[in-house]
Amino acid sequence: MTRSHQILAVGGDPGLLASVRGRLAERGHNVEVLDRAPECLKRFSDEGADLVIACLPLVEGGGGDLLRGLRDADPRVNVLVMGRDAQIPSASEAFALDAFEYVEDPAKEMNDVLAAVGGALGSRRGDVQLRYLKQRDATNASWSSLVGNSPEMSEVMSVLRRVSERTTRGAAPTILLRGETGTGKGLIAKCVHYNSIRRNQAFVEINCAAIPGTLLESELFGHERGAFTDARTSRAGLFETAHQGTLFLDEIGSLSVDLQAKLLTAIEEKRIRRLGGRQSLQVDVQIIAASHNDLGDKLKNGAFRADLYHRLNVVSVLIPPLRKRGLDKVILAESFIESMCREYGLPLRQLSDEAKQYILEYSWPGNVRELKNQIERLLLLGNDDMILRDDFDRESNPPPPPSFRPAARAPSGAFSLVLPEESIGLDEVEKELIKRALERFQANVSQTARYLKVSRQTLIYRIKKHGLVV
Repeated sequence: MTRSHQILAVGGDPGLLASVRGRLAERGHNVEVLDRAPECLKRFSDEGADLVIACLPLVEGGGGDLLRGLRDADPRVNVLVMGRDAQIPSASEAFALDAFEYVEDPAKEMNDVLAAVGGALGSRRGDVQLRYLKQRDATNASWSSLVGNSPEMSEVMSVLRRVSERTTRGAAPTILLRGETGTGKGLIAKCVHYNSIRRNQAFVEINCAAIPGTLLESELFGHERGAFTDARTSRAGLFETAHQGTLFLDEIGSLSVDLQAKLLTAIEEKRIRRLGGRQSLQVDVQIIAASHNDLGDKLKNGAFRADLYHRLNVVSVLIPPLRKRGLDKVILAESFIESMCREYGLPLRQLSDEAKQYILEYSWPGNVRELKNQIERLLLLGNDDMILRDDFDRESNPPPPPSFRPAARAPSGAFSLVLPEESIGLDEVEKELIKRALERFQANVSQTARYLKVSRQTLIYRIKKHGLVV
């Protein structure tokens, strides 16, 4: 037999509270209605409750004071906030006070209220592991996790915070995150989601370059039974999974032109159709797209649709590479050291002044990801209390392979090679030369092509031929 849940509802609108109590009573819940914050706090402190519904404004007391008092009494409490008052004028203030969910106009959105109640009660009795993972994800995606004080990064955070605060259900702008590989676009996408009104709904991410085009359409839009060979059952796609939440499309530039057209339709009409399906499904999804390539170049080459590009480009943010973030490099390194030492149970280590100087001087072509990975290696393999500059030198500048050692450029400008004793294939020389040229220009294909005096398309062909990653 299912246990009925005890719910406290506090607010200054008796008619609305009576309506909420009636609808929840139909679902077997016990709802106690109160009109003053002090009374609600005392009742909760004495007897507890499975859920508190705060319908603002209150007869006595403010919504912010109520949420802080409830949290002090029991940090695990779930609070559903409806309406607004001087202390909680919008969703952002409610979420800053750890409200479970926020409904702006409960009189018009009663179905949202009922869904939020179900979600809050389900989170108490449902899958504990899933709730833990979701909460951990959200905790790691606070704005404070975007470490750094550089002007470029501060501007990125300012823009995205404003967008997050203005996002609502049914009205969420598409966001395009641009920047080199390893700059943290995935973390930034999570920050946008977990700091908006959608934070209690699903955050779904997919790397469009990691899945073959023939499978990607089914992955995004789902399929019906018999839609293709081996489709023995119907399956929901990621758009359906992300309903009322966020869908993060990483490396969107790799989508085929045909799939781009279907994605554009889904974004504009907010409807999708499964492969092999006849019925369209309504979806409410915020789209955050990311690309390390310049979609403008793809637009000129005909590899990316202009209409989709302009639809995605509603809010476009360029994530600065680490080499342009100045002192943020050291701040990030120290942040990684602190968190990883805590995670691995290691004594806290310090960076020497010379190591800090090296971090500032090195260009970090792999950006934040490279810095984080190097810090992790140094912590796991080192035993000293202090991280020295030489530790980074060994990690960052391994000796070139014996088969290919470029010598210094001759005064005339000619380029010479030190050939190995054993034989070497011409393809190996070409691969190593392209690899080193890409490293020199931080994986900028256009600059590398000009340096090697070949066309950009020729260089892209040879990069793919040798299996190099840019």
